[in-house]
Formats: sequence, structure tokens, C-alpha cells
Amino acid sequence: MIEYLSEDEIYRVGIAIEEAGLDFYTTMAEKADDAATKRIFRRLARDEKQHLAFFETLELETSGGMGKQTAEQDKETSAYISSLVDGGIFRGIAKMAKVTRRKYNAETALELALAVEKDAVLYYTEAFRVNTKSGAKKALARLIDEEKSHVVQITKRLDKILKDKEKAK
Repeated sequence: MIEYLSEDEIYRVGIAIEEAGLDFYTTMAEKADDAATKRIFRRLARDEKQHLAFFETLELETSGGMGKQTAEQDKETSAYISSLVDGGIFRGIAKMAKVTRRKYNAETALELALAVEKDAVLYYTEAFRVNTKSGAKKALARLIDEEKSHVVQITKRLDKILKDKEKAK
């Protein structure tokens, strides 16, 4: 998988993941037509907002400042990061944008959210594995735990919807 991953790259991908999640969950909370699903999406949006604030704190605490590169380095870094994660997390993020423009379907929204959250767990786990700085490892461990809790929350709600759908047949 990933062999080299700087704090800057972890930061940039993390910001992209959390911003996309916040946008998606906020939109889905607005569109949700049942209270339980609306609650889940609101909670997930709140968590993603906290993750974004957490990344801002990381940037301030990191010596050298994560995300502080020249325009040319930004372009190169962005291309590299995209090539690392295009097949997984960014593809899911692109699907999120499309789903927000379609007619709302709780099952589809939750399935996509589940896939992206699982990809986020994998990404942060790999970033944890290759990182050597204790502060970054601690931060990544926290994010991994929170993303795993999202997987559990989404799975429970999706299972309930599918069971109710089956009963209705």
C-alpha cells in the first residue's frame, strides 16, 4: 500500500475527507425523511466538523506547519495524494457529491456513507502505520477510533432500514 506519507499529505487528505463528509452528512440530514436517520446524519456532520477543527489544531501544533508549501509543491503534492487515494476514498467522495444532487434515498445514502467511512478507517490506519511521530500517531489513533464508531452507527441504522424494508414485503 502506501510506503511514504508525510504529515502534510496526511493533513491534506484528511481535510478533503472531513470536508466532503461534512457536506454530505449535512445535506443528507436536511433531506432525511425519518427522525432516526436524520439524527445519525446530524451526529456524523457534527463529528466531521470536529475532525476539521482537530486538523486545524494539528496544523498549528506541527513544527514547520502542515500545509505550508509553495504553489509548485502544492501542485506536486496534490497530484501525488490523488494518485494514492483516487481508487478508494476520493472515488467515494465524488459519488457523495452526485448523491446529494439526486432524489433522497436513505439506503443509498447510508451505503455510500458506510463505504467512505470504511475507506477513511483504512486510510488513517495506513497513515498511522507509516508515521513515526508520536504526536501524529496519537492523533491518527483518535481519528481511527472515531471513524470506526461511524461505521458502527451507520451499519446499525442501515440494518434497521433493511429489516424494516424486508418486513414490509
